[in-house]
Amino acid sequence: MILDKISNATLYNGLHPDFEKVFRFIKENDLATIELGKHSIDDDQVFVVVMEYDTQTTEECKAETHKKYIDIQYMIEGAEHIGVKLLHDEIPTTPYNQEGDFMFYTLENLPTIQLHKEHFAIFYPDDIHKTMIQIESPKRLRKAVFKIRK
Repeated sequence: MILDKISNATLYNGLHPDFEKVFRFIKENDLATIELGKHSIDDDQVFVVVMEYDTQTTEECKAETHKKYIDIQYMIEGAEHIGVKLLHDEIPTTPYNQEGDFMFYTLENLPTIQLHKEHFAIFYPDDIHKTMIQIESPKRLRKAVFKIRK
């Protein structure tokens, strides 16, 4: 898991050949006004889902991992807590959803990070992440979740 400001994005281009495509997309597009939903960047190799939602209590949120994709989650507007943990011996509470590339876990008391406007977090397949958690109270946010085939 990596957490940083978008101004430092070039530091991470060498970690995966497609990270540069993601950071270029962020730089070249107005994500505050781009249409919500899925946008292809490089077919199914790299794409982004732009979403808006209200943050929730931690009990209402789900922890997840992926098998095929790395997430780069970029906060366009707003802020949220994200629970994080390295996958070790945890047992998923749902079977792997191949089409959606996710498994859910029931985990409590995860350490959290805060994702703020113009910050990004990179979650690899071994990073359990529980997004959408409110900071103090529910608030609306706008976020881009980039999917990069590992």
